[in-house]
Amino acid sequence: MWHAITSFGDSALLLPLIAWMTLVLALPTQRRDAFRWVFAAIACGGAVALSKLMFMAWGIGPPGLDYTGFSGHTALSVLTWPSLAALLVRRMQGSLAWIAIAAGACLGIAVGISRLALEVHSVSEVIMGATLGAVVAAWFIHGLRRGRDVPTTQAWLLGAGTVVIWLVFYGRVFPSQHLLKDIAMWVSGHSHVFTRRPHG
Repeated sequence: MWHAITSFGDSALLLPLIAWMTLVLALPTQRRDAFRWVFAAIACGGAVALSKLMFMAWGIGPPGLDYTGFSGHTALSVLTWPSLAALLVRRMQGSLAWIAIAAGACLGIAVGISRLALEVHSVSEVIMGATLGAVVAAWFIHGLRRGRDVPTTQAWLLGAGTVVIWLVFYGRVFPSQHLLKDIAMWVSGHSHVFTRRPHG
């Protein structure tokens, strides 16, 4: 079960989904939201990558914590799924829209819990990732244009594309950790990377 849930946070699924959301938002009347979404995705993903590179290359991280960098699965899930839900229901008014956004947030949180259950990340890494994703998602959702002037075709395009992307990419694993490891060794000049210290 935990592997099935954690797959909803893998970059192999989320990166194509983020790209599709950008393309749909790039329609002529939606470009402001497209720019906001690109900024949100780059800010969140960039912060995760930087936190991991700083640790792997030079061992830099908060003292006293079991830490190797923000949980990328958690951060991108907490950003992407509520944001997608907000886009799908933004023509709606009232509690239904907030229920959909909350459901997306719950999926993101479930991904974070799965990282703990699979012992991939520590509690501090998941909390930091979730906080990062939530802050960026809140900024993006707060600034969305809402109401009846949003094209009805947008939700249909987003929904259909999401289903196709899920069918094609769900369950695949993106080698982000290996890529970051190679980059960390290149920028630091070290022949190895810093790793989690054993506890207990």
